[in-house]
Amino acid sequence: MTQFHLTWAVFVLFLVLSSRRASCAAQDRPQGIEELGNAQFVPAADLQNGYFFQKVRDLLRSVVDHAGAGNAPTLAMTRLRQDGLKLLQDLGLWDPQEPGQIDLEEMAEAVGKELRQFVGIQAWRNVSANCLNNTLQFFEDASNGLPYARQMISSDGELISEDVLYDWNIVKLGNVEMCQSVKEWNPDAPYETQYCDLAYPVDPDNYAVIGLCFPANCSVDDLQHLFQPVPFIGPYIGVSCVGPYPWEPWAVVTVCILCVFLLLVTMGTVYHVMIRQRIQANLAKVAVSVEKRVDGQSDENSLQKADIELQFGSHGTASVFVKKDLEANGHTSHHNNGFVDVEGDVADSKEINSCSKEVRSRDEKAAKQNVKAFGLLDNIMMGFSSIHNGSKILNTEPTAGNLGALNGIRVLSMWWVILGHTFSFMIGYYDDLRYMFTTLTKSFLFSAVVNAGVSVDTFFFLSGLLLTYLTLKHLQKANGRLNWFLFYLHRFIRITPAYMVSIAIWASLAIHFGQGPGKHFLFEGAANACRKYWWTNLLYINNLYPFPGDLDLQCMGWSWYLANDMQFFVISPVIIYLLYKNAKWGMGLIMTLCLASFGVTAYIAAYYGAGVGLFPAYNNNTVVVYGSASVDIIYGKPYCRIPAYLVGIVFGYIFYKVQGKPFKMSKGLNLVMWFLSTAVAMSVVYGIYRNELVGTFPLYAAVLYNVFARPAFVMAVGWVAFSCLVGYGGPVNAILSWGFWTPLSRITFGAYLLHPIIMYTIYTSAKALYHFTYMQWVIMFLANVVLAYAAAFVLSIGVEGPVMGLEKALLGGGARGKKN
Repeated sequence: MTQFHLTWAVFVLFLVLSSRRASCAAQDRPQGIEELGNAQFVPAADLQNGYFFQKVRDLLRSVVDHAGAGNAPTLAMTRLRQDGLKLLQDLGLWDPQEPGQIDLEEMAEAVGKELRQFVGIQAWRNVSANCLNNTLQFFEDASNGLPYARQMISSDGELISEDVLYDWNIVKLGNVEMCQSVKEWNPDAPYETQYCDLAYPVDPDNYAVIGLCFPANCSVDDLQHLFQPVPFIGPYIGVSCVGPYPWEPWAVVTVCILCVFLLLVTMGTVYHVMIRQRIQANLAKVAVSVEKRVDGQSDENSLQKADIELQFGSHGTASVFVKKDLEANGHTSHHNNGFVDVEGDVADSKEINSCSKEVRSRDEKAAKQNVKAFGLLDNIMMGFSSIHNGSKILNTEPTAGNLGALNGIRVLSMWWVILGHTFSFMIGYYDDLRYMFTTLTKSFLFSAVVNAGVSVDTFFFLSGLLLTYLTLKHLQKANGRLNWFLFYLHRFIRITPAYMVSIAIWASLAIHFGQGPGKHFLFEGAANACRKYWWTNLLYINNLYPFPGDLDLQCMGWSWYLANDMQFFVISPVIIYLLYKNAKWGMGLIMTLCLASFGVTAYIAAYYGAGVGLFPAYNNNTVVVYGSASVDIIYGKPYCRIPAYLVGIVFGYIFYKVQGKPFKMSKGLNLVMWFLSTAVAMSVVYGIYRNELVGTFPLYAAVLYNVFARPAFVMAVGWVAFSCLVGYGGPVNAILSWGFWTPLSRITFGAYLLHPIIMYTIYTSAKALYHFTYMQWVIMFLANVVLAYAAAFVLSIGVEGPVMGLEKALLGGGARGKKN
């Protein structure tokens, strides 16, 4: 093939356009195109005398002028005619020895092939040769109607369709399996195929997505370069292909960390099942033997009880040694976890010779050291036992203090969160968006789903309540003393390991769970955010840095709650200690913080025109100030969310003062309070409901809702908890205190961490869009709940429980433990 310059590429391009002039409106054509393509045939004589190329020259000049170029190129007529004739002769379209006419249709087909080659050389030079050749072969085979190429086309999504006008759906996935089965269904296909989706951002929050079938040897980079020359949209197109994802170092490290936890849990479980119970059995036998020997002794200094020392041999076998009675010499012994712990001081005995006293004293010290060392090891190993941790989770015995109703509140609130996320996380995966936004969300009952976000404030309330209640009880017992360093350290150790493991799974492993359209795009974005900002999560400032931030762009965006909760926890000792010392000063500080939060929230909501529910923002100040409409100005900010936590502190103080004391209330007052709390809660959830009046909710009402709705809701929840505490909850207390909630409440933290990972894994693994029906939505919700709590149970016995057991053994457990 003769190489030709860009001028001739333009020439070839307009030859193609001239042959397809019918697709263009006459008024849109530059002058010259219509005249050039009026006839299908051009006399060969016109090629020799230059008439045809004169028209081409005029056409090119017209095009340049029509495009608004500053200087039209000078085209030498003689050179143009010579080069043009040579080109047509090289293409086999004209033979100067044979008179006749030129078929422009044939010319268009031939120059189209040359044009593709030219584009491949100029614009696709970064595309691999195999990918480019197979892609060009696809176009050729598709034009020839080969079955495999037709199947590839049939599997493509149809983004340019009038359906968009009716369903508002700009995601057209096509048929994944049909694309992947091209070679299987067409053995003569020249290459394997793969399904990829192209995403183009129509705005910062929405992407137009279309699924296309490509040769399998085209990498994502190849396809990115392939579409880059597309005018206007090429540089912004994101490409993601369905298939196995390469294992990166971060994913390998995460797997190694999880394997370490698995190994430790396995060791702890084996110890619990095989070694520890065998030792207890041996000790029981020895105890029986000792009792028999004691019964046979009549001497005053004979053996009355036995101290048992455990020693492990080189092969891990346990040996049991029975020594002379220590209790006769001033000792006391008692059983602890099936082992014997020795306490007491050696008393002088005139009946024992000095040698015997020295031996016994030495034996006593060795026994105490061995028992303590073994007790520490036992606590550590039992902390990693899945059976031990699992039995603690599944224990349904009621908690002390009649706070069982809080378990039901916690679990039901978590279910409400999952219910809302089941709907909101699937919005990008539904095929009937117009129905959802114009019909479904206008349903009165569906407001409970749309406004499910208030359930999160219940967790702020419970956190403040329990922290205040338990801390005040401890201060009362310890006369106002508390190790504040351990206070903070315990909180950090309690939450952080499971939190960091969840982030590692989200950012590195979740992308390997299944395959589907958009999975790589979603989880690669998550991984990039976590690699950049993981340290903000570790320091619990991810809701403040970068400021103001965007929840969708954070590392594990739903973790904004943990950042807020930790920030509230950090300042809580000041409030709680003031309540302990002087309740008036403490309540005064709480009121001051609440009023300050109300003022800040009101100003932000008014200035930025923050919307509520499905109502959009009232102005574009967030765009003007921060450059985006999706920035987080209220939802994740501690100075706007702290009132719910402060309400929890107030109720925690009330619980501390009331519990254990008789409390009487008239039935009338109880009914009135139940009615008011129910009305307040319902008004928060359903108060902003508007059916056909969308857009008429005034700004002042939106400001008031943003300021007072959340604290009002948790005050209603607080009444429910208080009424159940003092015995006026009736059937509500019976339901919320049901033992069924107790195990679930212990793993709710894990369910909170893991349920979005599970949801996105399921949604991005789907090969087609979901069509909303209430039955399908309920089934998906139930599946999300079951899978979230099952995963949370594994996280609890694999990470949370072992870390808490290790902390207790090293910082507070000593050699003593609890019986199993």
